[in-house]
Amino acid sequence: MIRLTGPPASRRALVVLMCGLPAAGKTTTAERLHARLGGVLIRSCDVYQELGISLPEWVRRTRGFTRDVAAYDQVRDAAYARMLSLLERHLTAGAKLVTMDAVHGEPAKRRAIFRVCAILGADPLLVWCRCDDQQEIERRIMMRRGREADPACEASDHSVLDHIGRLWEPPSHERCGSAAIPICTYDTQVGAFRWLRQPGPAVAVLIEGALTPRLLPPAGRLARR
Repeated sequence: MIRLTGPPASRRALVVLMCGLPAAGKTTTAERLHARLGGVLIRSCDVYQELGISLPEWVRRTRGFTRDVAAYDQVRDAAYARMLSLLERHLTAGAKLVTMDAVHGEPAKRRAIFRVCAILGADPLLVWCRCDDQQEIERRIMMRRGREADPACEASDHSVLDHIGRLWEPPSHERCGSAAIPICTYDTQVGAFRWLRQPGPAVAVLIEGALTPRLLPPAGRLARR
């Protein structure tokens, strides 16, 4: 496992904000980052389960998000509020790395996290997961059918993707106060990685090494940064 370097007391916390549409590969990518870098992993699917929010039930209740959608958006907002409170708790307790796995498709939800980072002295970084091949998206959604009991597989209906897509605004120009937020895109189908706005070199090496292991330098080089 690769860890952030530097004296723990002086090192600023890093908050990795996953972002992307359903079936874009966010959860798999977040778990890969967590396995390589450690820290705390907050998954929206786990929070949904904790709060008793069942996506298949809401698909039925809203008839594929064509009615009573406002009621679902309220419980979805409650889940994001819970994730935000978990982030605050972990950062306050001294966590140095938190990965947050959720769609984060609306600017207001992203800004709420950036505000917490600014208040608690953490550095946010956004990982935008993408899959632009619609056939691959279809395959991933179909693979979830019959596995909805697994929190990570609840979004097994196209109507979930359609509803979230209507709310989606790309995270291209994110800022935390006057500071620009580092952003990378990660194509989860082909493994293509690209910085839209790069962080400092030590953090860049960590993220690139976790998502593209062939780029990872020897451990000695990390220690010297």
